[in-house]
Amino acid sequence: MAVSQVLFSLDSFTTPVKTAAWKSKPTWYMMSTADHSINPEQERMMAKRANAKTIEVNSSHAAYISHPKETAKLIEEAATSAPINSLPEGRDGAFALQRFR
Repeated sequence: MAVSQVLFSLDSFTTPVKTAAWKSKPTWYMMSTADHSINPEQERMMAKRANAKTIEVNSSHAAYISHPKETAKLIEEAATSAPINSLPEGRDGAFALQRFR
């Protein structure tokens, strides 16, 4: 996991956020029911507040490592559900998904 993580930008702390993306864009959330880093009830509250399409997995904090099939399915659903107006002209969610395969 450490190899895949990149340094964050200073801009993430200095650039004001005008509108949180989750307030206006579709959101998906994988909730870990056995998470000891973030309380699962807190995760449920965050997902509900974001009106996220949510799945729950019996996992610790790094669910995407221990549940790769569920992770892939959720990503595929998100990619193929993307609104047409948010993608390049003539493209759909399937195009977006192909870019990551």
